[in-house]
Amino acid sequence: MNIRDLACKNILKKKMRAENDADIMLGRVLENDEIRELYSESKKLIVDIAKTELDGKTAVDLKEQYNANRDKIANLLVSLGYSKQDLKPKYSCVRCKDTGVVAGKDCECLKKEISRLMAKLSGVDIANFPKFNEDYSCFEDEKSAKKIYELMFKFVNELDSVSKDNVLLVGDTGVGKTHLMQCMASLAIQKGYMVKYTTAFNFNQEMLKYHIANLDAREDIINPYLKSDILFIDDLGSENKINSVTNEYLYLVLNERMLNHKKTVITTNLNLKQIQDSYGERIFSRLLHKKQSVKVNLGSVDLRTGLKENK
Repeated sequence: MNIRDLACKNILKKKMRAENDADIMLGRVLENDEIRELYSESKKLIVDIAKTELDGKTAVDLKEQYNANRDKIANLLVSLGYSKQDLKPKYSCVRCKDTGVVAGKDCECLKKEISRLMAKLSGVDIANFPKFNEDYSCFEDEKSAKKIYELMFKFVNELDSVSKDNVLLVGDTGVGKTHLMQCMASLAIQKGYMVKYTTAFNFNQEMLKYHIANLDAREDIINPYLKSDILFIDDLGSENKINSVTNEYLYLVLNERMLNHKKTVITTNLNLKQIQDSYGERIFSRLLHKKQSVKVNLGSVDLRTGLKENK
């Protein structure tokens, strides 16, 4: 079962649970003899109304009786401490009623569930990711930090209209690249985008699996990296490079995503020359594409100490 199918299954479980709870509540209410009789009569009236109208006749009297029954049931429910809402399924998503689909398209709740599952498979707990706020006091240069965070907030918030496909967050260890990336991932999920979050190390391991997998398993491995709305890869350059795997599949993913205008955000401690030397011209040209990429330098302030690093 692929990730999307599993996400759909999880959403369907919520639907079944909500409807089962509503059925249990209905069963309790129908223990009242008067409500049970009115409820049974109302169901019969629905059938009679449909038959009458199919015969081309008016069903005004039947509809009035049906509405009167509903009012009586509502009053009885109130007298018993219930309401009509108590008998309706309490779906976790009011937009799709836990079907995962709205107007033939994936609902935001399904996308969020896919993102959660993809993160879980990567060993990442998205629920604990930090979120954007307006407190930049932990930065030595608050003004620069505020500008960068606002720029990245805008990138995610206006994702469907931004022209850039790649964001490369560069800077020394401890300057907050991962924190910023996690804020971006949190916002993307909040807005209903399908997110894949991974480290360079995990990406490398997944591509090794893909390299040696049979054809049936390959699609499940590669699809999250190709089809997610935003792919986040943290700490590029920290992985142990594997011949015929690391560079080849990193290029494949970056190139395919750019062709389809999918967004990719990458953090790295490497400078531009180190990136070019380590990954070659093809990958370098994708990461620093003049029209489709933007490089953000977070400077050299170590947030763990609050001190500028010695150069």
